[in-house]
Amino acid sequence: MSEEETVHSDDPIEKDCFEKENINGKKDDVSKDNKETVVKDKQDISTNDTTEISQNDKDGTQGNGESQHGTNKDEIMEENRVHGDKGEEEEQETDGEETDGEETDGDEEEEEPPKLIYQRLNGLPQNFFNRDPISACNFYETVFIFATHSGIIHITKPDFTTIRTFKAHRASILSIYTDGHYFATGSMDGTVVIGSVSDEKDIIAYDFKRPIHAVVLDANYAKSRSFVSGGMSGKVLFSSKNWLGQRTDLVLDENNGPIVCIQQMDDLLLWMNDIGIVIYQISRKQKILTIDKSKDSPRSDIYWPRVHFPETDRILIAWANRIWSLRVSIGKSNDVSEPSSSSKSRILPSTASISFRTIQEKKVEIEHIFKVDDFVSGIASFKDDLIMILTYVPPERDEITKHLIFNNPDLKLINSTTGQVEFEEEIGLKNIENLGLNDFSLGSHIDSNRTRYFIMSAKDGVIAQELQLHDRLDWFLEKEKYLEAWEISKHLSLSHTKKLNLGILHVDNLIKLGEWKDAANFLSSLLYLDVNEMPDGDTKSTIYTSLSQNSNNEDHDSLVREIITQWQSWANIFIKSNHIDLLTDVIPKSPKLNIKATIYNQILQYWIHHIDSDNTFFRLIDKWPIDLYDAKNIESFIEEILEKDSSPKLRKCLANLYVKSFDFKKAVPHLVSLKDPNIIQFLSSNHLLDTFSDDIPKYISLRFEGKELETLPIDKLENRLDDIINILVENRHEVPSEQIMIMMSKNHLDFINYFYLERLTAIDPFLTKQFSNEQVELYSRYDSGKLLPFLSKSSTYDIDRAIRLCESNDFTEELVYLLGKIGENKRALTLIMNKLDDPEKAIKFAKHQNDKEVWHMLLNYSMKKPAFIKTLIECADDQSNSFYDPVSIIRGMPDDVEIEGLKNSVAKISNNNDLNLLLNQLILGILYNQSEDVSNYFRSDKLRGLEIDVSSKSVMQLISRFETILVMSMGETKHIDLVSEADFFKDNNRKVSNIKSYTDLDEKLKHIAYFKRYLSQHD
Repeated sequence: MSEEETVHSDDPIEKDCFEKENINGKKDDVSKDNKETVVKDKQDISTNDTTEISQNDKDGTQGNGESQHGTNKDEIMEENRVHGDKGEEEEQETDGEETDGEETDGDEEEEEPPKLIYQRLNGLPQNFFNRDPISACNFYETVFIFATHSGIIHITKPDFTTIRTFKAHRASILSIYTDGHYFATGSMDGTVVIGSVSDEKDIIAYDFKRPIHAVVLDANYAKSRSFVSGGMSGKVLFSSKNWLGQRTDLVLDENNGPIVCIQQMDDLLLWMNDIGIVIYQISRKQKILTIDKSKDSPRSDIYWPRVHFPETDRILIAWANRIWSLRVSIGKSNDVSEPSSSSKSRILPSTASISFRTIQEKKVEIEHIFKVDDFVSGIASFKDDLIMILTYVPPERDEITKHLIFNNPDLKLINSTTGQVEFEEEIGLKNIENLGLNDFSLGSHIDSNRTRYFIMSAKDGVIAQELQLHDRLDWFLEKEKYLEAWEISKHLSLSHTKKLNLGILHVDNLIKLGEWKDAANFLSSLLYLDVNEMPDGDTKSTIYTSLSQNSNNEDHDSLVREIITQWQSWANIFIKSNHIDLLTDVIPKSPKLNIKATIYNQILQYWIHHIDSDNTFFRLIDKWPIDLYDAKNIESFIEEILEKDSSPKLRKCLANLYVKSFDFKKAVPHLVSLKDPNIIQFLSSNHLLDTFSDDIPKYISLRFEGKELETLPIDKLENRLDDIINILVENRHEVPSEQIMIMMSKNHLDFINYFYLERLTAIDPFLTKQFSNEQVELYSRYDSGKLLPFLSKSSTYDIDRAIRLCESNDFTEELVYLLGKIGENKRALTLIMNKLDDPEKAIKFAKHQNDKEVWHMLLNYSMKKPAFIKTLIECADDQSNSFYDPVSIIRGMPDDVEIEGLKNSVAKISNNNDLNLLLNQLILGILYNQSEDVSNYFRSDKLRGLEIDVSSKSVMQLISRFETILVMSMGETKHIDLVSEADFFKDNNRKVSNIKSYTDLDEKLKHIAYFKRYLSQHD
């Protein structure tokens, strides 16, 4: 058992020198084809500065700065980069390797930002790296620990704030382990030092007399004070304290060569020696997997393995030029009933010593084995299922100088499934001469914001990080790729104004390149504003803070103002550079932005001059809101052009512009010049009919060409003027009917009056009463078929004037009606008989007048007219029977008169009479039958008896008297009451001396009749 010592920070420092074996080897040229070299930087970088090591630049400068993200790209850059110079010797060798005609990758401009950025690690004490090289390091979640070859331990927080630095060993520290609370170090001096991270007094040392290569603490070290260590002794020792406080060691493995690595994951213990990789389950106290070391592997003590735990169930092991990916799973649960060594039971944790407890058997399987081109000096997990490795290339001896040429390590990303290298670049570390594989390591640390990868050598350290969005932004700005910078800024928490300025840089660049079209298209997206969020009030006022009320961004108002300013600025640039055609379709079309109207005026004036070859001006006037530009200015501009050159299309555009600006009166003359057939509708919809009422006839004539007004039929005229007539009728209060009538007559458009009065009568007959005489005349001229119905319905026209009109136009039927209306029946009948020669109409007229003289005149006239005689016979009816009889007509007609169809007419009369007789007889039979049924019902009702309840005492008394009993229906309720004859007459104040009973039916009927007569006389 080894002695245990307390370590003091003031122990003397003893320096041991170790020669590193130089291994010559060649690196596969294929793996270096696409390699990017991170050039070494020879300057120190302060702890708080984030200085990037550039990949391509050869001239180095250093500086610090803060990002402004303004219009100037230098203000937007968050960091200034530090560019290092590559050593002259290495640069010469590189040049010597190039062949004629070849160009290095560094001469080509990079299209994409690098995957990683690098920072020199300079937060360690000044003597580290230079005078006291780093021998081991550990990057834990909450603490970083660095150890040197002189035995010094330096503990820091993840931000490199020093916790403490002290001397712990007399020789090189070869292993560091920490769980965040305690740390353990193993040294070449054969000691293991374990202490508290936070309490400098809680520290202890154990001397194992042989160099310690690896040490790990028990998961419950604070209570168990147990740890596992191994080294040149070839033993894996489980060390703990017994009940006397003395250290006891349990050998878990031995006699298989030096132990070069020990790692722990949960209750799995991993160690590596000459046999290979051994995985031991502590709870089961047995090995569960041994991976043999390949026969072609180099010496274990020269090329130490590297282990990384990317997940709780996954292990990555890199050793020499091989990588193992292991998967840990839970196997079957076994009851540990086998006997165990008493010494092991005392040393191992109690949970593993209780034989009757169920223990989960863990199973470790090999998922993948990859063989890489170079030796691996570090391994870590990367995103997207990639594995990061740091590879070491042994030095090569120059054939001429015979000097060893040491190579920088390479950082590679390989696919965790296929093993293919997807990314590779050389890391420029300082002072790599005489360093071997074990002098390099790769660690990783994950915090809430990012993952850092620590590329360490004994003489230098570099921190690698995946490019964050801000880093990519800076790279794009440095390369003047402003479009990419603008696109990536969308995902950064920059102010909208700063993002806008990034886009403006891209526009500037496009303009410099002469890409005006692309610049215009980009401006439309860059300077886009959702006008729905703009205020709906006065669009000419300054944009006020209602926008901010709808947004959580405090600088939204300033953004809106900046966008408006940019639009005005770029619009002027496009206009002055004669690229108005490109500006036209991208400039905002909303007046809410309050962009200067002069800009839009210049655009419109530009397109006015191109109206002969392009219709853009008309399209803009049609689609642009009137508030965008100065309409008065454009109207005056067009008026001047039309004075010189009358363009119908431009004139129509001007008229529309007047309409948009609500200056309707000014539009009318232009519509007249254009002979717009719908000008009446325009006047009506804009309430201008009364203003231009005197010109209505002229506007109506615009609907017709040539002599169409004189030649078109009245029905076609009505169809063509249908909408105009409706407008005039609808606006009868705006343009009075009297004015319409006079105006149309004066302009020889009487048919307009005809259509107008007819429609007006249908909706407002009261207004047309004063025009009855005109209507009679208009009907007589344009539609005589409607004259008689009008004469029949109307009573406000001058009948004498109407008679004269009918006489002059030979309107016989209308004249007959009018003569009949004024009582000149004979004259009217004469017209019917002589002019119309219509016997039916004459008979109808006579029936209507119902006058004997008219009938007499008709009958006398008819005796000479066979057609009239025949019609008189056939039309005879009850109404005419009082004036003539068909038989008398037949008897009175002259013998020499021949009447065609007289026989049929007489037969028709006869048949009608027979039919009437038959119908009357049938009707009489029906009446007889109905009367008989009613009589029988009435008789049955009268003879119907009544059922009397004789159970009552009063009824029994009446019956016992053997007198006539009357059944009386009393009052409205028809209550039945029984009264004797004596009581009846007694109640009626009449004495009856002889009251007797009747048994004979006739006597009873007579006696009842007597009562009825009595009652009828005394009601």
